[in-house]
Amino acid sequence: MRAIYFLLLALLLLSFWKVIITLRRRHTVLTPILGWIVGLGFFLLTPLTLIVLNGGYEYPFFYRMNETYAKVDLSNISYLIPFLVIWVSLMLSFAVVLLFAPRNSGKRGNNEIVLDESQLERVILITAVLTLLDCIIVVWLAGGLEGFLLSNWYLRGVDLGTRLGDRYTLYVWLSTANQTVFAAAAVLYTHSQVRTRNVNWRFSILILLLFIVHIVVNGERIFFALYLVSLITSLLLYGRKRLIAALLMIAPVLAFVFSAWAYLRNDLTKIGENYFVYLEQDLGNRALTNLMDACDGSDTVILFHIINDFGEKYNYMHGESYARIFFFIVPRSLYPEKPERFTVRLANIYEPGETTSLAATQLGELYANFGVFSVVLLPLITALILLLSESLTQEIEKRILVSAVVFLLLIWSARATFEDNLINFLCTLLLIWGLRLGQGLCPAELPVKTMAVVS
Repeated sequence: MRAIYFLLLALLLLSFWKVIITLRRRHTVLTPILGWIVGLGFFLLTPLTLIVLNGGYEYPFFYRMNETYAKVDLSNISYLIPFLVIWVSLMLSFAVVLLFAPRNSGKRGNNEIVLDESQLERVILITAVLTLLDCIIVVWLAGGLEGFLLSNWYLRGVDLGTRLGDRYTLYVWLSTANQTVFAAAAVLYTHSQVRTRNVNWRFSILILLLFIVHIVVNGERIFFALYLVSLITSLLLYGRKRLIAALLMIAPVLAFVFSAWAYLRNDLTKIGENYFVYLEQDLGNRALTNLMDACDGSDTVILFHIINDFGEKYNYMHGESYARIFFFIVPRSLYPEKPERFTVRLANIYEPGETTSLAATQLGELYANFGVFSVVLLPLITALILLLSESLTQEIEKRILVSAVVFLLLIWSARATFEDNLINFLCTLLLIWGLRLGQGLCPAELPVKTMAVVS
């Protein structure tokens, strides 16, 4: 049985790599379809690979995860069907790109975009100021510095949502939109410097420091993770093999830091003490656990259980989580019966009685709603994103920042819910339009250089 898993995994990895090579040969732009494929690779294919190579995976007791979804054992035949659902969904999605992606990017041909880095720095600085203001507001809402340091990052948000209601929800939407624009501009800035091999170290360090500040204050690692994944993508597009090798060498350290922070962020006043507590815990294969944490592998683990459980133990949602996009703007004060978000509903099923939320990748949301039809729906989504990508790249100079935002959000969409990403996208568009952040990033006077197609 294990040999079959290995064979199927090898075919899946080969198909993924062929898709990456296909997209890389077309152009060096960070397109929506590239973001979607990278997201599927990072948030779904990577943990799936780790699970197959290990014969399964069980989260250590230290994580206090409910045993109903904390384990996948591939020696148990009951996990074969979930694996095949995931495998077929990904294979068909990759096949869509291989079969239908045009060889040339429309009217542009094999061109690359030359960016005005000074204008990108302006966008980064504007959103950085808003990020710092956001951090100050978070500390103030928590009751001052002491209250902030003593509060749990997740429960703090839940408490503020209870106290402030829809006002806090709106604030979170705008805050997330600002951080998305900051990350997208930072990704474009780094992408441009990868192209030119000319790094502005001072400004790049400033970007790094701002990511760290956001992580410490808000507890979230996702935007920095998206930035790192985008950096690797840029290096791959331009064939910077030495830098890719260097990043891969420090990847275990980054994975450890990401994994440790998931525990340390719960009490900032005891970071030193809790660090040693974390080190002393029995995490089984610590390297494997760190890698699973780094790519949010728990989402793939719970995906296996969703495929087994929905339709048998639990009723399908029949599109309810996707239907929320039609009334998300309606305040709960006016619509008290508004259904909970998919992540909260999932937590109510697998972590009853706990104040938390659970993600399960985009495929998990599809399966919980539509069952086995998700095998077709994921490739259909890929086809729609391919069409969107072709449309955006026709005149990408006019909307390069929006394209970068879509690139980032589609990486994240492979893990997060459709509703969350749609809300974030709409708020991001409003912010870009309102502050005129997208203007002058790719001015007509800068030459558009033809790239060399890398074989």
